[in-house]
Amino acid sequence: MYESDIVFNAKFLGAVDVSCNGTNIILERNNTTKVNQLFQMLLYYQNGVSRDQVIYNLFHNEEIADESNSLRAIVFRLRKALIATGIPDEDYVYIKRGTYRINPGVSVDCDALKFEDYAKQALAADDVKNQQDLLEAALELYNGDFLPTLSGYEWVVTTQVRLKKLFDRCLKQLLEIYKLQNEYDKMLKLSHKANEIYPYDGWQTYEMEALIEVGNTKEALKLYEDTEALMFEELGVSVSSKMTEQLDKLGSQVMNNSDMISEVKKNLDTSKEEIEGAFYCTYPVFVESYRYIKRVIRRSGAAAWLMLCTITDGKGFALSDSDRLGSLADELSEAIRVSARGGDMYARYSNNQFVVLLLDITQEDCVLVQTRINENLSKESRKRYIKYHLAPVNLLSAGTDNDTDELKDIVRGDE
Repeated sequence: MYESDIVFNAKFLGAVDVSCNGTNIILERNNTTKVNQLFQMLLYYQNGVSRDQVIYNLFHNEEIADESNSLRAIVFRLRKALIATGIPDEDYVYIKRGTYRINPGVSVDCDALKFEDYAKQALAADDVKNQQDLLEAALELYNGDFLPTLSGYEWVVTTQVRLKKLFDRCLKQLLEIYKLQNEYDKMLKLSHKANEIYPYDGWQTYEMEALIEVGNTKEALKLYEDTEALMFEELGVSVSSKMTEQLDKLGSQVMNNSDMISEVKKNLDTSKEEIEGAFYCTYPVFVESYRYIKRVIRRSGAAAWLMLCTITDGKGFALSDSDRLGSLADELSEAIRVSARGGDMYARYSNNQFVVLLLDITQEDCVLVQTRINENLSKESRKRYIKYHLAPVNLLSAGTDNDTDELKDIVRGDE
């Protein structure tokens, strides 16, 4: 007979954590084993799941000679593994008329199910206060994708997509409610959480607006710059037009506030940025600065060169993802900084490339910069990993529609 106070607590959103009456349930080391999958399936489908569906969920991508026998073996291992955890000695796997479920005498508290229930109630609610309470309860539970360690399995992916759509709808609704109520502190906290979970979904627009409204313009500007770099480097796209509008609003706020101007100047004056060596910036900032610098030096006629530094595999081919790429990139970045001058600037263009703007310099001196970069690498052997390309900056194109042509050519590898 089951003890009436046995409760499984299952956290499936953003992580996988199961406990029973305070005892952590770790069945096998690998969370993706068939035993773990079946257990998680039973905890989620509390009203039961058919035998055919269980077999499909577990084996549909595999060639199993006898699926029924394999399922029986998994059920046996699951029952044995649960008892081995030290929880009350009961038969937790309930099978009746081809339906599998956790025994109905045991309670299951699952965050994914509670989230879905609260979310659906909230979206159907007529009363705004009631809706807000339900939305807050739902979003408090949502901390990421459903069963993230099982993202390659069809039944999990289907559930992930459905819950993610609910999350998006609830999140936007609650953020708009906070906006109407001028609850910008709450709007900031919620949008920041959303950005931590899904950094590519554009919730930074709400976070930036909230930062501006609470008067934290410094963090608002930093968020814009970080988002711009993230979107360009990872996706190759620009920030949303809504976020650009927020930047314009931020600029207007600064211009119309003398106290803010004083604060900005103070921040600039007390900046501890390293002034020795080349100036590092994100690639989008590099492009805009490049256009401006071309206009400035056009009058003087000073020579300027672009240099592309590519990390290779040592045989001349660009190095793709590998264990050593990250450390090589960090080392190359520092070598460029200390090898170029304070008036030069550089940016990371891709995971294995840096682009450098060298000012008032000859082509021969550019080669000397390359030599210094090699000398500043920690190991002599690493010289052969770095491949260089040079291109002169066309000052005549400054201020025209073609002002970044040579920059585009060099990062594409055109010579």
